[in-house]
Amino acid sequence: MRILLIEDDREVAETVSMAFSMRWPEAEVHCSETGGGAIAAAGKTPFDLVILDVNLPDMDGFAVLESLRKSSTVPVIMLTVRASDRDKVRGLEMGADDYMAKPFSPFELLARAGAVLRRAANPGAAQHASILSAGAIRLDKGTAEVFVQDQAVKLSPTEFKMLELLVQNAGKVVTRDTLIKSIWGMDPAAADSYLIKLHIQHLRKKLGDNGTQPKFIITVRGFGYKVPM
Repeated sequence: MRILLIEDDREVAETVSMAFSMRWPEAEVHCSETGGGAIAAAGKTPFDLVILDVNLPDMDGFAVLESLRKSSTVPVIMLTVRASDRDKVRGLEMGADDYMAKPFSPFELLARAGAVLRRAANPGAAQHASILSAGAIRLDKGTAEVFVQDQAVKLSPTEFKMLELLVQNAGKVVTRDTLIKSIWGMDPAAADSYLIKLHIQHLRKKLGDNGTQPKFIITVRGFGYKVPM
């Protein structure tokens, strides 16, 4: 497993590298202190996971993410001292799979990395039929493809897994806790309260849903979300 760590704080980089080496001894962690160096490395070597700091000395982390997404769907976890919802939404909209605010626990980073890697390794793992559908949404678990009214929609592994869970339970409410446990493998009580909300907003946007009167992903206040049958 190859991991690209883009972080200019050497102490943080060493801590993260050590944590990954302890969790996955076979992991190769390539560290880059600059965005330009990371982009060059990604162009030469395929990576299984990218840990990306937003604040870099030569360029904005969002610019690095944009460059990576032009040619790769590699899972990306963003690290940021910026706690605003605007920055979180921006990262998710640009294709980040998850985000963590600094300071963070290396153990939580490992847990989130493991969840992201599992989704990326098998984004459309079939439990029963390969094709799922609900209304205008059609989802192929075998090829990890999604169509809305026969128009292809490109989703990240996290977004695909979220939509898959909702479509599998079409007509039923899927609670916030269920989404967090199933997708991130986290204790709902310890999860960021905005984690699901931001992903749902981004998923709606990609599906072409109306933000004020959604028809594909419906909010059931106080309970969770559902996809109409």
